[in-house]
Amino acid sequence: MMTGLGPLLASLAAMDIAALMGRLKRNAILYAFALLFVLTAYGLAVAALAVYLAGIWGAPLALLAVAGGSLVLALIMYLCVVIANRAEQRRKREAAASNSSKALMMTAALTALPLLAKSRPLLLVAIVGGLGFLATKTMGASSRRYSEPAE
Repeated sequence: MMTGLGPLLASLAAMDIAALMGRLKRNAILYAFALLFVLTAYGLAVAALAVYLAGIWGAPLALLAVAGGSLVLALIMYLCVVIANRAEQRRKREAAASNSSKALMMTAALTALPLLAKSRPLLLVAIVGGLGFLATKTMGASSRRYSEPAE
C-alpha cells in the first residue's frame, strides 16, 4: 500500500510547487506593472505641482520648493525606519534576556529534580507548587483577557 502512496504524494507535491511558482511569476509581473503605473502617477503629480508653483512663484523657486518637500519627506521616512529598527533591537534584547533567565530557571529546576525524586514530601510539594503556578498563570491570563477594554 505504501509503495503506491509514495509516487502519488510526490506528484501532488510537484503539482503544488508548479502551481505556486506559476502564481508567483504572475503576481510578480502584475505587481511590476502596478509599480510602474504608481511611479508614473507620482512623477506626473510632482511635475504638476512644480508647474502650478511655477505659475505662482516662478520656475526656480517652484523646483526648489518641490525638492525641499521631497527631502523633508525622505528625512521623516528615514527617521521612522531608524526608530522602528531601534525598537525592534530593544525587543530582541529583552526577549533574549527573558529567554536566558527562563533557561537558567529551567536548568536550576532540572538540577534539583534528582533531589526531589528521592524525597517523597519534596516531590509532593514540587508537584503541588507547579500545579499552583500553572493555575495562577491560566487564571491571570483569563482575567486579563476579560478586563481589557474591547477595541
